[in-house]
This record gives sequence, C-alpha cells and structure tokens, in this order.
Amino acid sequence: MLSFGDAAPFLPKIRQAGAPAICQIQTRAQARAALMDGADIVIAQGTEAGGHGGARSTLPLVPAVVDMVASSGRDVPVVAAGGITDGRGLAAALMLGGDGALMGTRFYVASEALASQGAKARVVAARGDETLRTAVFDIARGYNWPKEYTGRAIRNPFAEEWHGRENALARDEAERVRYADAAARGDTDIAVVFAGEGIDLIHAIEPDAVILGRVIREAEAALARPLLISA
Repeated sequence: MLSFGDAAPFLPKIRQAGAPAICQIQTRAQARAALMDGADIVIAQGTEAGGHGGARSTLPLVPAVVDMVASSGRDVPVVAAGGITDGRGLAAALMLGGDGALMGTRFYVASEALASQGAKARVVAARGDETLRTAVFDIARGYNWPKEYTGRAIRNPFAEEWHGRENALARDEAERVRYADAAARGDTDIAVVFAGEGIDLIHAIEPDAVILGRVIREAEAALARPLLISA
C-alpha cells in the first residue's frame, strides 16, 4: 500500500513479487495517475481521516473517483477512507459507489492493535471536535512531510501551544527534545495521537472480530432501510 507520492517507481517491483498494489490518493488527479500507473486497488482518502491526508472530503471525493475509474474501462476496486467508523459509514461508502471502506482509526483502537493503551484510551475519550489537521507533530519529530499533507490528530496542550507557530517550533531545539522525551514516556498531553473525525462513534477498546461483526450488522441494517419520500 502506497500513499503521498509517485507510486510509479515502485509498482514494477510489487508486481514482480506477486502482490496487489494498493494506492491511496487524496485527489481525483492522483487517482487518475495511480490508475494509469497500474494500481490494483485505489483508496480515496478524505480529509476526515486520521493521520496524514489531503484537503478533499470523503463524501464528494469517493464518487468522483468511482466515476473516473468506471470511465477508464479498468475493473479496479475503489475503497473509501476518511471518517468511516461504523456500519453506517460503510453503507454510505457503498452507496457512493465504493467497493468497501478502510477504517484506520476504528481498528487502531482494537485490542490487537499495537498502539499503546494510553493512545487507545485517548481516542475513546475524545470527540471529533477535538481533532485538527496540523504540521506541529511532524515538525516536533523532525519529519519533512510535504506541506499539503498535514496530520489529523487529537488536540493536546502541545498542539494548542504550537499550532500556527510552526516556524518558531522548527527553530526551538529544546522543545523538540522535550517532545521526544514525552513520546518515549507515552505522555499524550505532548506526544501525538493521530485519529480521524469519526472518533465520536468509538466507545470502547474491543477485539477486532467484535468490531467487524458489529460494522457488518450495522451496514446491512442501514442498506435495508426503506427510502421515505414525501410528496
């Protein structure tokens, strides 16, 4: 699975290994490029997603990519990502023409996920209103991400202090050292916890099988609901 750059140089090696090439995109133009380069699966990621992403929203991006892929004549699945946390979100992705959904934040909080318990607890306790897209945590960690790909994370005192003052943070070596020490301790008042806007719908740390079963039942119920039209 590739994202945030030109996939073309890597695709031949992936094909030679016999693995499917999954390309995550954030714009329609990127989706067209991935399709032309030979991606086997395209993930249309909206800005609601946790972690790094672009500026377009999931709801309009997914059908635009679906239509573009359909017009190309290639039979390539399109997967929706960004703010999808429960079965209603999966049903919405399918109604938009998607072939499925990528649910990163929801499974980040699964019992089996390798994230720390502190980070998982932070996600469960927080709400979507408490997330923001920011470059603060990349700067603090010394990561040179392209400016168009900020990271959606849960607000904490460190983000509140430095968001909008990124240039000052980049010059402050002591703060970056303080960040590294906090991250090593698992102090989520300073260290980043990436999470999408859908965290309002996450209420517990559960096994992945429990999460998946509920998502499927919720999606089936949502898709079976009759459409009510008033004259």
